[in-house]
Amino acid sequence: MSRADAAPGDEPAAQPPRRGGWETFRRLFLGYVAPHWKVGLVAVAFMIALSATQTGFVSVIRPLLDEGFVKQDPATIRFYAAVLIGLVLFQGVAHFVSHYLISWIGRMLVKRIRLDVHDRLLVMPSAVFDRHSAGRLVSKLTYEAEQVAGAVTQAAVTLVQDLAMVVFLVGYMAYLSPRLMVIVVFVLPVVGGIIAYVTQRFRKLSKRIHRSVGGVGSVAEESVHGYPIIKGFGQAERERRRFEQVNERNRRQSLKFQATKFAAVPLVRLAAGSALALIIYLVTFESLVEVVTVGTFASFAGALMMLNQPLKSLIGINATLQRGIAAAQSIFQVVDTPGEEDTGTRQIERAAGEVALRGVRFSYDGEREVLRGIDLAASPGERIALVGPSGGGKSTLVSLLPRFYEPTAGEIRLDGVALPAYRLADLRRQLAMVSQDVTLFNTTVAENIRFGAPGPVTEEQIRQAAEAASARGFIEALPHGFETEIGEDGVMLSGGQRQRVAIARAVLRDAPILILDEATSALDTESERAIQQALERLMAGRTAFIIAHRLSTVERADRIVFLEQGRIVEAGTHGELLARDGRYAALYRMQLGAEPAAGAGQGQEG
Repeated sequence: MSRADAAPGDEPAAQPPRRGGWETFRRLFLGYVAPHWKVGLVAVAFMIALSATQTGFVSVIRPLLDEGFVKQDPATIRFYAAVLIGLVLFQGVAHFVSHYLISWIGRMLVKRIRLDVHDRLLVMPSAVFDRHSAGRLVSKLTYEAEQVAGAVTQAAVTLVQDLAMVVFLVGYMAYLSPRLMVIVVFVLPVVGGIIAYVTQRFRKLSKRIHRSVGGVGSVAEESVHGYPIIKGFGQAERERRRFEQVNERNRRQSLKFQATKFAAVPLVRLAAGSALALIIYLVTFESLVEVVTVGTFASFAGALMMLNQPLKSLIGINATLQRGIAAAQSIFQVVDTPGEEDTGTRQIERAAGEVALRGVRFSYDGEREVLRGIDLAASPGERIALVGPSGGGKSTLVSLLPRFYEPTAGEIRLDGVALPAYRLADLRRQLAMVSQDVTLFNTTVAENIRFGAPGPVTEEQIRQAAEAASARGFIEALPHGFETEIGEDGVMLSGGQRQRVAIARAVLRDAPILILDEATSALDTESERAIQQALERLMAGRTAFIIAHRLSTVERADRIVFLEQGRIVEAGTHGELLARDGRYAALYRMQLGAEPAAGAGQGQEG
């Protein structure tokens, strides 16, 4: 149901509070990673083993040089050559097992996050969709979910494997030469300071990047869905400039992120290189030369240089981690959004169809009222036509019936019971909707018709529904009949065909209350006639609310209600309203091309 009456930029529902970085990571870990702790423990064990082999390579250098090459002992050299081969083989197995298991956890996490977000999208109040563009919401299922997976998998590998490697290497260096280790101790705080600064900057830039990516997705989606309007009005260049602006904003933020990331790495290397240079200088002193053998120095220098890679990874993963946390915060904003209020306990199989609105008022933003005290009652099987100028509140009124929105005052009753008393699923099962903007899914014609059914249906029932909707003829003429794939939003069908599929869907739903929102306004005369006949069959025996701007389509309604500026101006049958010569009569004559009565054009908004 469209929200034509709402002002742009309105934010009717408050967003849930944003969580801190540590709290977000804790929730992510406990809620999405911890359930796979058994797999995680195996992965961690192999990652620690993998880190130990890295230190093992360095530790082999000392005896290989001192006992093998310096003493020229071939047996020792061959032994340590075999040890190196063994380390390489074990390292390969440990690398495969640990990384595969961590990736498995990451994909399980992405799957669970996407399910949680998608489940929340299905129950979120309509006001949330009014506030967020579809592009931004979809990006949470795709781009941001992958960012979270990267944060978990890469962070796990780095924080366990590389941190273990740093501990092993530092411990081995302290074992080799406590004196030389003092130099390294002075270098580590410098590295820690660099990491702390980079962490803060990464967090800030990550949030900006997520906002800019959402902007790119939003504009791109509008360009894809609105291409006929863009082309028809010759606004391709304008849209290109608009997309260029959000695209450039994303480029700038991404480059700032990468610049920070790449600048941090050489700073860490400079600190480690300076430490190595100082060590080389110090070993020239006689007091150290006597204790530091060639093998010891080579092992120590090798271990120090090997620290570069894990330290670089720790900084690099911090970038990924901060990006992932920012993505998780954005995702949890959706997951934590309260769902639609569904506290009703009353069950109903099939309503009689009596609908009553009493003093109903509604506002999207809490300030400007769209409906202003609506009193309206529909008897079972009665056809109520809602007419009047655009912005009068017609679509808003019918969107209150399935509780897409809640009245800000007054109440709506179905069969004498207030709508909130019913279970939401039971209430909505009583309604079927056909609107001007038909939504079809990228599947077969049969599946699109079956979508409206409250339970399992047979192929014969689908064909009967299509027959009732005057759709069976063109459907059976399609390449694969009812099993023809119709593309995204039914792009393979014409406007009239799409509308008839939507009517067939409503027929199969067999609901006692029918909402028709401009169901024929965008069609040619021939298609409109065929669809009008189908709608007549559909409305038989049902309470129907019909929104129409073409007054010729509502002449046979049991009652016509003229809405203007959120109020009921007049109501009656077609003949009664013409005889009254009020707003309806003036608008009717205007549409027929006759000379309008005085003031007939007042209040028209297109």
